[in-house]
Amino acid sequence: MNLVETLSGTIGVRTAGSEEAARAAEAVAEAFRELGLEPRFQEFPLLGYDAEEPELEIDGERWPAGPCMYAQSGEVEGKIQRLSDGIWAVGDGRIRRTPFGRGPIPFLAGLKHGGYLATPPTAFVSVADDARLQEGMRARLVVRGEFVPGRRDRNVIAELAGESDEAIVVGAHFDAVWRGPGAIDNATGVEGLRRVAERLVGRKHPRTLRFIAFGAEEIGLLGARRYVLEVGAPERLDRIVGMVNLDCIGRGDKLVLLAAPAELLGRAEELARTLGLLDRYELSTEISEEAGTDHAPFAAEKIPAVSILHFPYDEYHLTSDTGELVDEQLMDDAADLATALVESQLARPVPRV
Repeated sequence: MNLVETLSGTIGVRTAGSEEAARAAEAVAEAFRELGLEPRFQEFPLLGYDAEEPELEIDGERWPAGPCMYAQSGEVEGKIQRLSDGIWAVGDGRIRRTPFGRGPIPFLAGLKHGGYLATPPTAFVSVADDARLQEGMRARLVVRGEFVPGRRDRNVIAELAGESDEAIVVGAHFDAVWRGPGAIDNATGVEGLRRVAERLVGRKHPRTLRFIAFGAEEIGLLGARRYVLEVGAPERLDRIVGMVNLDCIGRGDKLVLLAAPAELLGRAEELARTLGLLDRYELSTEISEEAGTDHAPFAAEKIPAVSILHFPYDEYHLTSDTGELVDEQLMDDAADLATALVESQLARPVPRV
């Protein structure tokens, strides 16, 4: 099974809590079964949000805009006022510069706060259009979105028992954004997770391996946060000695490593060098416990955790994020690095700081 084709092609758009997300979880579970693993589901509730395309007019001209997840519905009109870099006010509404990619993408305004955060009527514009905005321009913004309580999503968990109950978690998220087929983000990461698992099954390991496909990453890392929350008591969290996450690994300008603590980041960089990846890619690194990837809830609990990405890329969060973009060399290199990091953590975990 190639999960890039299954998730982005056969299933397509799979926003958190949707029927398509449920189908994606089942597809990942079946891929684990094909490897001889027995998956289980960890279900959790969430507040859904069904967005419509925002309407944005600047000085009477219609501009493309992307929805802000969990924005209040409303219509605002008036002169634009610059609040800060990339954030503009239109009355009580907001226009925000998209943080990544080429177009006006769907995104969250409050990701760093951990989940859905209701905002005033808000829409995103592209970097290029943000540069065209000036104070005093006349704007009209219409935002429509429906809050949908009672939805549920799930993580897919498959365990490979080792000689110790200390565990290394290997993860990737399977959900996608509004109208996005999400081939790169993040069907590639889930396929990378499958490939890492395929390389590690059928072998004895000194510690347990836990492969997790996370749901609801795009609305605040909810699946990863829920997993960490349900692991619960400190003595149980202490049994997780490392985490390796794969996100957006099939296209992108740089090899990106986000990690904490510094010792793990240094180990990841050294392994990338040993594998020859630094000869092929420009490297970007950050010591981070608050990044918008699924390693962050683990790092926040002082579990050594790293995310591997190839990033940025122009089609991020757009409808053009399709399977034709996937670069197999990037996929293989990310899977090689993830496998090396997992094996390194299995043999010698990085100490908590």
